[in-house]
Amino acid sequence: MTQSTAVIDSIGEGFRTSRCYRISQEVYDHFVAASGDTNFLHTDDDFARQLGFPEKVMHGVILNAFISHFVGVHFPAGRVVLHAVNTQFKSPCHLGDEIRIDAEVTQVAHAVGAVTLEMVATNLTRGRVAAKSKVQVGLL
Repeated sequence: MTQSTAVIDSIGEGFRTSRCYRISQEVYDHFVAASGDTNFLHTDDDFARQLGFPEKVMHGVILNAFISHFVGVHFPAGRVVLHAVNTQFKSPCHLGDEIRIDAEVTQVAHAVGAVTLEMVATNLTRGRVAAKSKVQVGLL
């Protein structure tokens, strides 16, 4: 039995797990530095207010970074590779928001050693869904 087969057998369809994240100043600063995305919506509170937001809107892709961490470090599979991430951003997040990611294994492909996860990122600070993702994960 290979490691990926053993992991798939131990996880299985319906397996659920979750983890919380915070969009801290450090997370925001590192993301802006790494991406170079200085769009005013993401960097200027006054500009964001002119568009009807209470303050600057965090880059949605920060949530994808949390998904990457979730799968690579938190998800119990161990050795993994992301095959695909399809994220729909549902509502904006702001600096300091707490995000809970809930994941459920919805499909197991034994033949190729992969699983599909349905993930929901809930903004606990604002009381609403921030994003929904379908993630395909290969087990190495």
